Amino acid sequence: MSAADETDLAAVEETELESYWQESTRPLQVLVFLLPLVLFYEFGSVFWQQELATIGLAARRLLETLFEIFGVFGMHLPALTLVAVLVSWHLLERRPWRIRPSGLIVMAAESCIWAAPILVLAAMTGLLGGGVGDTFAELPAGARATTAIGAGVYEELVFRFVLIAMAHGLLVDICGVREQLGNVLAVGFSALVFAAYHRSGVDGQLHVAAVIFFFASGVYLGTLFLGRGLGIAAGAHAIYDLLVLVAFPAISSGG
Repeated sequence: MSAADETDLAAVEETELESYWQESTRPLQVLVFLLPLVLFYEFGSVFWQQELATIGLAARRLLETLFEIFGVFGMHLPALTLVAVLVSWHLLERRPWRIRPSGLIVMAAESCIWAAPILVLAAMTGLLGGGVGDTFAELPAGARATTAIGAGVYEELVFRFVLIAMAHGLLVDICGVREQLGNVLAVGFSALVFAAYHRSGVDGQLHVAAVIFFFASGVYLGTLFLGRGLGIAAGAHAIYDLLVLVAFPAISSGG
């Protein structure tokens, strides 16, 4: 291969990487990437309804409560809202209705990579390997997987997509704070709320280590959201939860 051919090949690879980097944050690609997770949770929450009734998913209940305030009721409204928001966003951008299937595979792999630092944070704060608590331990693996995936999608929707956007809009668009500072403050605020939401450990008691972990992971996921979008942030969150709630307990029990 000549030097010119090598240069052209490198240019093509760089262009494809840049294309993926942008494509993976666009609403239609994100929607198709998250749709299997959303469907898994929605069907799982029906199939495992009795088992999950004892724990629920507070982030999803929060969305349901907001709808109920306005007189709108429905079990699957949060999922429909996520789809509607991403479709509306895609329509506003006026881009073609085209996705890259290969990009979806790369997004899944990238999500696995970004989940690793959360495992490191959990290990550093002593939470990794501490068990999943009696409530989760008694649940079937399918119910735990449903919870893990639901948390990944709906917690990112609430704490990153909605909360960071609201805080950023207030700080930057209304108060006139500089863009970079507004991003830092919005991520910090969402991380504080995220830590408060997860303020207790698996035994229901307040743990400083849990607060530190969830604040740090909130900052991390918020930064990841700003840099890589909702799809990758939700994917990384879901992968981490699946490892902690499903994979690691199965390995430790020999099953």
